[in-house]
Amino acid sequence: MSDWETGLCECFSDFPTCLSAYFCGCFDVAYHYAAAEDRECGVVDGLLAYCFFPCCACIARGKIREKYNISGSFLGDVLAVWCCGCCAVSQQSRELKHKGVSKYSCF
Repeated sequence: MSDWETGLCECFSDFPTCLSAYFCGCFDVAYHYAAAEDRECGVVDGLLAYCFFPCCACIARGKIREKYNISGSFLGDVLAVWCCGCCAVSQQSRELKHKGVSKYSCF
């Protein structure tokens, strides 16, 4: 098991992902969910993430953890999204960027 490449509160280390998480967080979550399943992001992904952001963000975070063998738990995912939603989404974007995923955020 490994840790996240960047910390939860390192939002400003990659300012474009920080802006994207703040202004387009639900769509970033849709990209994360699709990327964790190695597929393209579709309209349904965007609609689900827009309507059910907290649930989708937790699920996407868990899928990223599982795919890249990152330590953590579902409870940790829920707490990260609930307490620091923008920071959690930004961290997920940075993780996917470090892993070489080409489309991980709106910007």
